[in-house]
Amino acid sequence: MGQSNMAGYPKATDADKVENPRIKVLGYDNCAATGRQTDKWAVAVPPLHECWQGAIGPGDYFAKTLLEKLPAGDTIGLVSVAISGEKIETFSKSGGSKYAWIVNRAKLAQQAGGVIEGMLFHQGESNNGDSSWPGKVKTLVTDLKADLALGDVPFLAGELAYDGGCAGHNTQVAKLPGLISNGFVISASGLALDPADTQYRLHFGREAQVTFGKRYAAKMIEALHL
Repeated sequence: MGQSNMAGYPKATDADKVENPRIKVLGYDNCAATGRQTDKWAVAVPPLHECWQGAIGPGDYFAKTLLEKLPAGDTIGLVSVAISGEKIETFSKSGGSKYAWIVNRAKLAQQAGGVIEGMLFHQGESNNGDSSWPGKVKTLVTDLKADLALGDVPFLAGELAYDGGCAGHNTQVAKLPGLISNGFVISASGLALDPADTQYRLHFGREAQVTFGKRYAAKMIEALHL
């Protein structure tokens, strides 16, 4: 869940697209490149979000890393609900246009027999410096946990790029674990911007996304005591 850095900006490589049938993704849109369909389960390869972008985000190597700690019969299901360029208000239950969409997609996972074990989050660039943002994130997470009957699942929020224009927002990201039960911050230290992002200078490059995904996985493994 989040905006463009969760959806992914850098182009995925062929090496990123090696399939593992134990990692599934709920189709984000109809995608001729991957053969996926909206709201239908398929084997996960990047892009997990917008088809046209052909990008890799943290979800890809998060799943590949987490899988190594799971029993041989277990499958990971990724429910991708990030939208590039959107403020936190877009996702909020009160007044947001995409809250029901998130809930509906998550329920498709539950109806398929899945158990939602946690949330990955990367958002904030569109709310840069907004002191009300942490409280709005808390409300969103509280609402989702209640409406999906999730219990106290881990919530992992990634920092924004240190050398990007929104680095100062990390002071707001740092507040989340104090507001959200079982909440954690995933460090973006040392993660480089994509050199192709000359317009926004906000987006992590491919190697950074691989590392970021592994950092999310390491924290989830710890939080779930795997």
